[in-house]
Amino acid sequence: MKTLIYLHGFNSSAQSIKALNTRQYFQEHSVDFNLSIPNLPSSPLEVVDAVTCLIREIGASQVAGFIGSSLGGYLSLYFQQSTVFESIPKIVLINPAVRPYELLVDYIGENQNPYTGERYTVESHHMNELKSLSVPSIATPDNTLLLTQTGDEVLGFQQAVSALPKAKAWVTAGGDHAYSGYLSALPAIANFFQ
Repeated sequence: MKTLIYLHGFNSSAQSIKALNTRQYFQEHSVDFNLSIPNLPSSPLEVVDAVTCLIREIGASQVAGFIGSSLGGYLSLYFQQSTVFESIPKIVLINPAVRPYELLVDYIGENQNPYTGERYTVESHHMNELKSLSVPSIATPDNTLLLTQTGDEVLGFQQAVSALPKAKAWVTAGGDHAYSGYLSALPAIANFFQ
């Protein structure tokens, strides 16, 4: 059975509502995929190391793809193009961050994760690390599904639509950054990986 890796967003965790809903959906409805939802470190390069280790542990040929929310979407784009894989995996991007190195400047300093209680520091060099993970374009648009909502109060949906013009896209009017109505999108997400 192949594995999907869910990458949560900035200041989130494997215990976020979206992550838990995704886990429950795949446990109840999917006989085709295991789901792995790691808690990601706060440093971008530590995330790369941790997820690369996870991919090797699972076996690159056994990773069907990624579901990435917000910053996790940005990271999913990076891993999709990673040389770890022989063929390009599918990814689903949920209200993805497109230029997080601009957005997260406001968070430089000490922060606390609301899910884990962990205190951590965002440093200015983390913005350069994030910039180094940027993917200029997607190699296989058919392997990329963009889910975004026009009411996203954190990330303007137009950024993602403009950055990923050839990706399959599902743009919903209204909503928010958490992606309102996420449960109703889960069947389409699962079907995309079939």
